[in-house]
Amino acid sequence: MEKVNIKVATVSILNSISDIKKVATDYPSTWNTFPTAIYRTANTPQFVDASGQELQTKWNITIELFSNNSLTDIANNLIDKFGSIGFTGTQKDANTADLKRVIIDLSAIVDNQTKYVYTK
Repeated sequence: MEKVNIKVATVSILNSISDIKKVATDYPSTWNTFPTAIYRTANTPQFVDASGQELQTKWNITIELFSNNSLTDIANNLIDKFGSIGFTGTQKDANTADLKRVIIDLSAIVDNQTKYVYTK
């Protein structure tokens, strides 16, 4: 059984928000494109059957938003879009130097057979 790849959905949602000008997995070497979204995903088996098949996977997504201006609307939009596919999350301000920064943490359990998404 193939594990559902939440990375694809993450990139799709980030790219669907036109206000985000750059989406990446690593911090840029030069900070000149804003707003920027840096994302990371992590997963752990939630339920494995007797045959060793990973039936459910717990996914965590962290998105860091950086900008010179307010990120409130973008952050709220992301929480809503991920909520529409079953993820719950929190956001916190973490301004750094001269940049506005918001960290969004999202999580859900994904059933790899049915493709259903459950909040934890």
